[in-house]
Amino acid sequence: MSGNNEDDKATVVLDINALKEELASKSASGGDAIQQDVEFAISPGDEVREASNEEGLSLGEDLDDDEDLLAETEERHKVVLFDFNSEYFTKLSAKLPDSFDYNIIKELKDLNKILQSKEPVVIMFNYNAAPKAVNQLTTQIKSKFPEAKTVIIAKGLSAEKAQQHQNSKAGANGYLSVPFNIEKFEETIRNL
Repeated sequence: MSGNNEDDKATVVLDINALKEELASKSASGGDAIQQDVEFAISPGDEVREASNEEGLSLGEDLDDDEDLLAETEERHKVVLFDFNSEYFTKLSAKLPDSFDYNIIKELKDLNKILQSKEPVVIMFNYNAAPKAVNQLTTQIKSKFPEAKTVIIAKGLSAEKAQQHQNSKAGANGYLSVPFNIEKFEETIRNL
């Protein structure tokens, strides 16, 4: 028997019909999917500043102060930006620091190829674009690909909500609330 049996390899599996239904319901509602999720739903006591789409992509004012951090990097982390059902990372990538090796992907098959390589990698998810898909993926990645680390980026994410989600079966290794600054972005990746 050969050791390359395709059935023995771990794969990422999603319920495509459920994702299509979620996308269709999001399109039909015409609204923002942020409020639809239970884990990250905003409670009445939370203050949320309404931001335009451009503000939501903002990293902060301190983008030019990162030259010292670039010099410190010995080994560059591989960071996969999974732009599933969104253009968030595509738009944001020009503002990200050059201290990491980025790979923007949009397809599950591309994510699966990266995970199959068994290389250490950080996978970033835009939670607000597809919460159910992100939860399914983080759960599967955690159990099948422990060398891969996951980071969830979400609007209006408090430390308490991030902790609640992290303690769930879909918990990620790191969390970032939009908007964030370069220091927080780099710190989150380096501390995984």
